[in-house]
Amino acid sequence: MTRIVATGPVAPPAEELLGEIVVAGEDQLRALLPEVEVLIVRGGTVITAEMIEAAGRLRVIGRSGVGFSEVDVDAATRRGIPVVITPQSGAQAVAEGALALLLALAKRLPELHRVVREGRWSARDDVELRDLHGSTIGIVGLGRIGLRLARLLEPFEPRLLAYDPYAGESDHAKLVDLRALFARSDFVSLRAPLTPETKGLVNAELLAEAKPGLVLVNLARGGLVRSLDELLAALESGRLGGVGLDVFEPEPPDPAHPLFRHPRVVCTPHALWRTPRALEGVFREVAEGVLAALRGERPAAVANPGLYS
Repeated sequence: MTRIVATGPVAPPAEELLGEIVVAGEDQLRALLPEVEVLIVRGGTVITAEMIEAAGRLRVIGRSGVGFSEVDVDAATRRGIPVVITPQSGAQAVAEGALALLLALAKRLPELHRVVREGRWSARDDVELRDLHGSTIGIVGLGRIGLRLARLLEPFEPRLLAYDPYAGESDHAKLVDLRALFARSDFVSLRAPLTPETKGLVNAELLAEAKPGLVLVNLARGGLVRSLDELLAALESGRLGGVGLDVFEPEPPDPAHPLFRHPRVVCTPHALWRTPRALEGVFREVAEGVLAALRGERPAAVANPGLYS
């Protein structure tokens, strides 16, 4: 019997396709590593080279998402272990989440909610609202989710800019360099993967060149932002007009950080992708990829495609 271990809860389609799955915390996982054949990585659990080497029977790693920075892919590749990812199923939910944050910040919904809740009706005149319609919106990372967000934004008739050094010309957005995107955009959504090149991509130096009042949302990886301190400083200076975060580095973040008390900040706990449809699709996709790998076939999407070249 193939021993399958997940580092967090899984949706029913995974067990329907794969059979029994043991859910293990980090301490329990280390004890199980010598027997594990399939490892499904959930949440922020980090799978190191040491752990991969300790799992002598490991045949495939599945990652319930498109990001794979939590897995030492080089170590898996050295062992000939495919790292299955799921780029398709959660894309729509994440793109809708990005749009939700952009609208919440443009319309300053948290502040207006407090105006009503606190009985300060006349204070509504002091809250300046903005439109997505006709604005300039930048997307950092024009992959599957970035393109879906671009399509969702089309009814707002924005000027769409994009930064992606690996993308070809697009019908959806004009490709520009990163500094130009921040200097010209009213709103920016981060959609890039976390790599050594993109870690700390958004920093004080880049924000200093941003268009005053820029609204920034991040639903990609927390590590794309160098520090919450720099975001807060940019908000207080007026260089940023709003910040929406669904991802953090580390996770969970320290809730005592003053950024979370700023009136123009909206945060969610890495949850905007977690719709029932997306969860079912992600776990079906990862299970199908795992089964393909166990059969010796190439899964639909892997983080180390060189194994199959």
